[in-house]
Amino acid sequence: MLELVGQAGGPLADATLWQLEVVETGPLSPTMQRMVLTAPGLEGLRHLPGQDLMLRVPRADGKVTNRRYTVRSFDAARPAVTIDVSLHGAGPGTDWIRTATIGDRLDAIGPRGKITPRLDAVWHLFVGDETGMPGALAMIEALPTASTVKALLEIDTPADEQEPDLREGQPVDLRWVHRSGNSVPGDTSPLRDALAGIDLPAGTGHVYVAAEAGVVRSIQRDLAERGLPPEGISAKAYWRRGLPNAEHGEPLRQD
Repeated sequence: MLELVGQAGGPLADATLWQLEVVETGPLSPTMQRMVLTAPGLEGLRHLPGQDLMLRVPRADGKVTNRRYTVRSFDAARPAVTIDVSLHGAGPGTDWIRTATIGDRLDAIGPRGKITPRLDAVWHLFVGDETGMPGALAMIEALPTASTVKALLEIDTPADEQEPDLREGQPVDLRWVHRSGNSVPGDTSPLRDALAGIDLPAGTGHVYVAAEAGVVRSIQRDLAERGLPPEGISAKAYWRRGLPNAEHGEPLRQD
C-alpha cells in the first residue's frame, strides 16, 4: 500500500495506491462479471458505499488505461474488495476483466467518488442501468431500515437481475426494466417511461441516477419537471454511447 500525494482538496487528496491481486473471478450473470481482489494493507481501506476504485489496467505497450469501477462490497477481515463489471461492449477495462485469472495483478487508486447515501433524506430512489447497478445495490444495503427506498434498474433480461443483501425489516421497492431485445443500452425510453410510473413520496428525498450520459441528462430534466430541486439529485454519467471513456475513466465529452 502506497500513499498518494494528491493536491489538497483534489479528487486524489485522500486516495491510496493499492497493488491488487485477483483472488476470484467469474460470471455473476450473462452480462456481469464479478471479481474479488486483495492487496497488502487492504484491511485499512476506508470507503463509503457508492465510491469506486480507479483500476490502472495494464496494456500491451507497458502503459496503463484508467477505468473506474464501483466497490460492490468490502470484507476487511479477509481482506478483499469485490467489483461487479458490466461486459457490454469492448474496451481496455472489460477486455482485461474478461480474460483475467487468479493471481493476475494491477494497481488501483481509491476510494474515489462523491455520490454516497444521503442519510438526511427520508426517501431514496435509485435509477440506472447495469453500470450503475453495483453502486445502487451497495448504497441500498447501507441505508437505515426506516428509510423508504425505491429502485428502477435497466438490464437485458431477467437472468441479469440481482437482489440486494437486505437486513431484516429493510423493505425495498425494486423494479426491473428488461430490454429483452426491444432496445439497446443507452436508449432513453425504457428508464424514462418506467420512471413516469413511479410516484415520488412526500417529504425530503434524494434520487441517485447512474447510466449512459444521454439517459442521465434526460432523467434529470424529467425529475426537475416533477419539482425535484437540483440538490435532491445525485447524477453520474458512467459512459457515453458511441464514445470510449477518457484516460481518467470518465466519459469523453461530446462536442
